[in-house]
Amino acid sequence: MTYFEHLPYLENIPAYALGALDAKEAAALEAHLQTCTSCSDELAAYRAVSDNLLLSLPPQMPSTALRKRLQKRLPSAQKTARPRLNWSFSRLAVAVAMVLLLALNVFSISQVRALRSQQEQLMDQIQNGQMALVMLSYPNTQSFPIKAAKVTGSLLLDKEYNNAVLILRGLPPISENQTYQIWLIDPNGDRTSAGLLRPQANLPFISQPLHSMKDLTNFVGVGMTVEPAGGSDHPTGSTVFRINF
Repeated sequence: MTYFEHLPYLENIPAYALGALDAKEAAALEAHLQTCTSCSDELAAYRAVSDNLLLSLPPQMPSTALRKRLQKRLPSAQKTARPRLNWSFSRLAVAVAMVLLLALNVFSISQVRALRSQQEQLMDQIQNGQMALVMLSYPNTQSFPIKAAKVTGSLLLDKEYNNAVLILRGLPPISENQTYQIWLIDPNGDRTSAGLLRPQANLPFISQPLHSMKDLTNFVGVGMTVEPAGGSDHPTGSTVFRINF
């Protein structure tokens, strides 16, 4: 099993060690632990931390004055007893430590998920880049330059194999509720969506395949607009670029 296949189980181990995992996920993790030595070792490490927190402070003997006060609260010593919440320093320290440990585990899980998302985005770009390199090796691949106000790049087009890839540099950042949408343009000027993309600040360029249910020979150009998150049925936002092929 690869590291990425282990990740869902590794993320659930801290919550399982604290008894905070729901029954369905706990059952799946327990089944996995029977065959996975690394995950079993990880669970043992978390349990050791939790157990050591409970044993980190030595027991303390109550003072004489405290014992007398406790004896006065016994039913035999008084007619009515008022319940009180009595927190000792050791209990408070353990509670604080457990809260901090839980917060640290939650933070670690969020960091792992963010890292996994970044890795998935990087893998997509690697695969798209490999597709662009393969297209460049085709003798019938055409390259069309893209030069707009802030965006440069190329359109790689192979009508024989019905493949097209956009390579873009300098896409301006957009808000979370926006996306870039690619449009294929037919001879009548009608637009058909060919995919959505968002710029990534940590990459020098973006390579994006064009997706179309129709043959690319039915179109004469490609354009891009800024649209609401999730995309639109037709262009509604500002135009980023348009090229003809």
